[in-house]
Amino acid sequence: MQTESRGHDEDESQEDADNDAEPTLPDMMLMRESSARLISSNFESSEQETTLSTKRREIQAIIRDSSLTDLERRLKIQNLMDGRVSGAGTIGNCIGGMRLDGSSGNAAGDDSRDESVSCPHYERNCKIVAPCCGKIFGCRVCHDEASGHGPMDRFAIKEIICEKCKTRQKPSNKCIKCELQFGEYHCDICNLWMALDKKPFHCDHCGFCRVGGREGFRHCVDCSMCISVTVFESHNCMKDKYKNNCPVCREDMFSSRQSPQDLPCGHAIHAHCFRKLASFDYRCPICKKTVVSLTSMAAAWSARARDIRMQPMPQDLSRIVNIICNDCENKSENRNWHFLGVQCPCCNSFNTVVEEVVSSGADSEQLPNASPPT
Repeated sequence: MQTESRGHDEDESQEDADNDAEPTLPDMMLMRESSARLISSNFESSEQETTLSTKRREIQAIIRDSSLTDLERRLKIQNLMDGRVSGAGTIGNCIGGMRLDGSSGNAAGDDSRDESVSCPHYERNCKIVAPCCGKIFGCRVCHDEASGHGPMDRFAIKEIICEKCKTRQKPSNKCIKCELQFGEYHCDICNLWMALDKKPFHCDHCGFCRVGGREGFRHCVDCSMCISVTVFESHNCMKDKYKNNCPVCREDMFSSRQSPQDLPCGHAIHAHCFRKLASFDYRCPICKKTVVSLTSMAAAWSARARDIRMQPMPQDLSRIVNIICNDCENKSENRNWHFLGVQCPCCNSFNTVVEEVVSSGADSEQLPNASPPT
């Protein structure tokens, strides 16, 4: 009964005895494990900070290197962040005995290459020998991702290797030794081998192969791109529109493997880049026009105008400004400024830019023609 009345409490004499007693084996194991976790945690944190600091310095060095082109600089930074570039103090470039440049990592200075790794980009039964560096890759995309020295000229490929018999030979679609067919589709101009499921075809105007089926596209000479037949007649035509870099990722859209997308303003952007951009901005990154239809934005504009009416600016922060609308390109004078935006009286858009501050503070009330937001 006395023991039950104590529950989990211990009397003072028992506590003193426990404090003076030698730690038991389980106690020692727990203390050792706790100490090991603390040391490991501190070590990992220090190691991560060192790695990030090293990467930061290497990125700054790449940016300052004036001998690199914009594309080479972008590829080097991308490879560094992916852990595919080796150097002093950086992440190694050997994974599972296979170097990221396609060569074997069995011994230092060994130039032999493992030809058993298949290409993840195309279904084919051959590998290519890069004309720029002489190394073996599954395709030109494998080269561009792993080499670190810029894009490979697909038209300059002079040698390929059969997957089955490993025979080196000139580009063709059948092995000269074992007669293995290298690909369901083969273009001897682009040196491309791939499956037919993506409906590849060669466009003479573009100068290389595209996918989607020849019957589904028409080439627009002004835009310099194969346009889907469903939107060809209504597409916004602009001179050399696709011979530019994507305004988000800066990749060349004309030769990109990613599909482009037309914006209502006429500019082009990668479809996947547009999806990312639309998650936080509704404007074209080039001309700043609204890329969502004004009908769809009407509810948002009305809600913002209501919020402005419910929360007017205090007198010390009030301003009278002249604005220009990015959507209708009209200029409006003497508009009341608000931190939520200034509405265009012509199209009701809030996609506006302040061109000039006419007055501020108490002086802003002296203008009788200052018009409130509509």
